[in-house]
Amino acid sequence: MVFELKTLKDTENLAKNFAKKLKENDLVLLKGELGSGKTTFAKYLVKALGFPHNDVSSPSFTIVQEYIFKGKKIYHIDLYRIEKESELYEIGLEEILSGDSLVIVEWPEIGEFFFETSGRRIFKIIFDFKNGKRRANLTNLDI
Repeated sequence: MVFELKTLKDTENLAKNFAKKLKENDLVLLKGELGSGKTTFAKYLVKALGFPHNDVSSPSFTIVQEYIFKGKKIYHIDLYRIEKESELYEIGLEEILSGDSLVIVEWPEIGEFFFETSGRRIFKIIFDFKNGKRRANLTNLDI
């Protein structure tokens, strides 16, 4: 299902509706070019899932951002700077996926094997930004 994201409010509303469908052990893979809206969507999603603070930040430099609240844990991972599959072990991806926390991953391509064999319910969202228009294509889910 494809959604046009004309405004930040559109992105926020999509994240709120998507959040209602997620379970604790789900895996959300965000694909798309730089500037297509992945991080903005992830920030809104973490907030929609109940993170009580406004300081949801991009894990571009930390690679893994962990949010703990109300007995829940959400991992937001950005694999953009990961060059080799062996680095996925170094950041603890295998351990994260063996837990029961919700995991949101930007630039998931290098970790496809880990994700496909994780035993988790996987949602893929492909973002694009063409001709001045942002869109999100959600697979595996009707909102």
